[in-house]
Amino acid sequence: MCGIVGTVRVGDLDLVRRMSDIIAYRGPDDSGLYEAGDVRLGHRRLSILDLSAAGHQPMQTDDGELVIVYNGEIYNFVELRQQLQSAGYRFHTGTDTEVILRACQRWGVDFLARLEGMFALALWNTRTSELLLARDRLGIKPLFYRVCDDGLIFASELKPMLLAPGLERRVNRRALRSAIRYGSNLENESMVATICKLPPGHLLVWRDGVCDVQRYWQHPCAAPQPWDEATLTTEVRERLRRSVQAHMVSDAPLGAALSGGLDSSGVVALMAEGSSRPIDTFTVGHGEGDPDLQAARIVAEHWRTNHHELAVDADTIADVLPRVVWHLEEPLGQMETVQMFLNYRAAAKFVKVLLIGEGADELFGGYARYKVFEPHLPLPLAVRKDLYRGVYQHSDEPLATTTGRMLTQWVWGSPPLSPLPDAHPRAVPPLSHVNERAHGIEQATNYDQRMLLPHLYLKRADAMGMAHSLELRVPFLDRQIVELAARIPGCLMVRRGVEKYILKRALAPLLPPAIIARRKHPLQMRVDAGLVDTLDYLCDTLLKPSDVRARGFFEPDRVEQLRRTRPGYFATHTERKFWAWRIWSIVLCELWARMFLDRLPTPTPPARLSDVM
Repeated sequence: MCGIVGTVRVGDLDLVRRMSDIIAYRGPDDSGLYEAGDVRLGHRRLSILDLSAAGHQPMQTDDGELVIVYNGEIYNFVELRQQLQSAGYRFHTGTDTEVILRACQRWGVDFLARLEGMFALALWNTRTSELLLARDRLGIKPLFYRVCDDGLIFASELKPMLLAPGLERRVNRRALRSAIRYGSNLENESMVATICKLPPGHLLVWRDGVCDVQRYWQHPCAAPQPWDEATLTTEVRERLRRSVQAHMVSDAPLGAALSGGLDSSGVVALMAEGSSRPIDTFTVGHGEGDPDLQAARIVAEHWRTNHHELAVDADTIADVLPRVVWHLEEPLGQMETVQMFLNYRAAAKFVKVLLIGEGADELFGGYARYKVFEPHLPLPLAVRKDLYRGVYQHSDEPLATTTGRMLTQWVWGSPPLSPLPDAHPRAVPPLSHVNERAHGIEQATNYDQRMLLPHLYLKRADAMGMAHSLELRVPFLDRQIVELAARIPGCLMVRRGVEKYILKRALAPLLPPAIIARRKHPLQMRVDAGLVDTLDYLCDTLLKPSDVRARGFFEPDRVEQLRRTRPGYFATHTERKFWAWRIWSIVLCELWARMFLDRLPTPTPPARLSDVM
């Protein structure tokens, strides 16, 4: 895994060098710069394939016509290399980077359709003076860009972009609304105005001052078909088995994150099944009695892995949080991100590559909210959609039906109000297009694959892994698995209240019965009195009424009202959870603003909370 930066007709080589230095942790093994005319490229290398100096980037073709900086892994590079060798191309390295260069020579921009893997890349054509930017199909790897008059600037992360000359550091209120409403910025715009995210499955071509953004891959629409269960079970297992084996190709040490849930346990089982030596596994939890730790131990013992455990508590949060936000670059409202940060930091002491289970919930129906679309519920479609919106990331949007409002009030109570003066984002609400002819579970999973997955879960995974120079791989997001999942009917995703029904059947021969039978237990911070105290302390430190008013993000009176409604001793878990989630989002926004709007980024993250005061 690596980091890429570059400019065309913007700044000088020193700007690109400083941009590269800010993300040195993405690639501590090597660095390189390229300059020719108006274009300047920078690269930071994390050596995973061909660890020799031959993998140095920027890399050029023999004739110097194409120059590439690239971040990612291409899992079918061996097959592509063989095809290209048969066509007469010669190779000087064992890297997938050189395969991409030759593939572009051979097939032009159509080479993107042949790549299987995760990537963000920039290719400069010296003959045509064209710059090509491209991002993988699912958005596993990030890529930011900004059009500046007739020039362009791009980077793997937001921080380098803030060094662009003439950039006004101001918040994108559309993205801010999304971050508060959904717990993540679901826009193709960054949190900083004028800086954009290249969407998954898209490319950008810059030529002579003109930018053209195009889609090169269409995410499959939900198209369920009838399946024989036994046939589908075997197909899911075999495709996942092939994907895991492909994702294990590495010249550097690799392991797996093991939460004890079905997804990561399945990945570990398939890794261990195909490995001649024990797999390193890493789990984070809240100490003895934590069901995640207990389940992870069952899997680790079953497959005899080299198992590592890390315990966290609320006292850890305050000082770690600034570093987490600095790497996230967005106020992503999931408290478990701190746990991931600490787990990956521990894993990086042993491995450079970590396989994770991200994507399985969105592909196979793993969230409890999908159950509102089960056919046996005697509810009209309008009420089902209302209930879904009511639980979708703790929505504060007014529900349309009386029944929906009554049921959500009865089950979840009244979530705290949004602190935003304009709480409703411009984005179309989830599932607004669903009608009587479209099954809700299938549409809901498809929506989450296209929205929540790249903008939240994959963004978070990349940021938390790269914070520790650790490459995270996601075998569930192999293209063939994604396309297969689009053809699975909702009744085989969620059946009789059981999430991921068909995935459980597929993994049953590989895992202990206790893991298959275990109810989904999302990775979450424990919302106890200690966490409430920590959040109260963060509010005292960061959210004084005068500071909230000066920042201008939120209504100060609403923030104070939220603080006064701090859950007491007899509060329910749901009341604590909703309050904590809302306060957490506000705290993250203020921390983010202090680091990304109030000052220029530096190559070193803040070590503690006092560093951003």
